[in-house]
Amino acid sequence: MATRRRLSRDIFRSRLAKREELEIQIAKQIGELLREHDPTLHLPGIRTASGLAAMIAAQIAVQPQSVQRSMASLEDHLTELATDFVANVVETAQSNLDHGIKRFYAAAPINPDGLQLPDDWAGPVAGPSLIEKHFGINRSTLHRWHKRGDCIALNAKTSKKPVFPLKQFLDGRPVDGLAEVITIFGDQRAAWQWLTSPNVALNGEDPIDLLIEGEQDRVIELARSSQS
Repeated sequence: MATRRRLSRDIFRSRLAKREELEIQIAKQIGELLREHDPTLHLPGIRTASGLAAMIAAQIAVQPQSVQRSMASLEDHLTELATDFVANVVETAQSNLDHGIKRFYAAAPINPDGLQLPDDWAGPVAGPSLIEKHFGINRSTLHRWHKRGDCIALNAKTSKKPVFPLKQFLDGRPVDGLAEVITIFGDQRAAWQWLTSPNVALNGEDPIDLLIEGEQDRVIELARSSQS
């Protein structure tokens, strides 16, 4: 009996080792395919996609043959299952991000490396390290955008280095139209104050919200009018 249990444990360890090796190989190949497909994909997205795909594929591959045969009943529902699964993953990721932002925001007075408010008007901001961690935007890219005038950085009361308003980023890059508004104002602080202030011409909406919604031309024209 003891010999049988030992043999069972050995078989389980062998299958586990093979599954883990399969996961590693699948994740590596999927990661390479994703980078070839779109070099602009951010590393956290690539790691998550390749890791999840590898785990799912490897775990299904080691199921008993009877279970694998039963998978035929799911073939017509794969799109629905995948869509629901990804939606849950995205919701969880966003929830974790929102929680992290709130946590750092609350700790701002005692945590100079986390989220801070340069002033009460600016909204949540972060330094390069936190943005790289949560948004996958590396520091060199962030500083290049800032140097070219594509994004906004502000001096903070609680930080020795400039911090970046989080709302200016959409899908891992500065929202379209932001650079034009910065150029019009010629001052990043003034541009962000205008972008985040309710505007009568926009029925009390903040211009930054319209940029995010894709109404760049309307916001840019309004910014020009405000400076004429």
